[in-house]
Amino acid sequence: VRKSGLTFAPEAGTQRLRDVINKNVTQEEVLRTAKVAFSGGNTSVKLYFMLGLPTETMEDIEGIADLAQKVVDLFYSQENKPKGKGVTVNVSVATFVPKPFTPFQWEAQDTLQTIEAKQKHLLSCLRSKKISLSYHEGYTSFLEGVFARGDRRLCRVLEEAYRMGCKF
Repeated sequence: VRKSGLTFAPEAGTQRLRDVINKNVTQEEVLRTAKVAFSGGNTSVKLYFMLGLPTETMEDIEGIADLAQKVVDLFYSQENKPKGKGVTVNVSVATFVPKPFTPFQWEAQDTLQTIEAKQKHLLSCLRSKKISLSYHEGYTSFLEGVFARGDRRLCRVLEEAYRMGCKF
């Protein structure tokens, strides 16, 4: 039976930032779980992260690449890895959008320029062809932030955009 990939959501690249957002998972737990998955025959792992979280630094961005690389290295260090198969680590990065009624509802959202700079920095930190990166377009996330914080006055804007052929 073909093994499908598994998705893990560390959310942040460093333990410091995971502590800030109250994500109760450690790097060791992610690696331990990946090891179990690899020993069970899985060769594909998806890691889901957020970019632009409150207090985020470039070191936190580098932590995303570091964790992905550690997962790759872990696969190849396994003695019982499947013969003739490589690992695929898909890193998916969504941009933080402050949402109402959440602990970070009043936090600022990164600017488009900052989001793009962080995305480029992350891409430059990836060292393995076994790691693929996908991320949300900054402009789409910016619009999502506008809609998340807007009120009924945005209805006219949405309706007019729809009439003009816009789709989200």
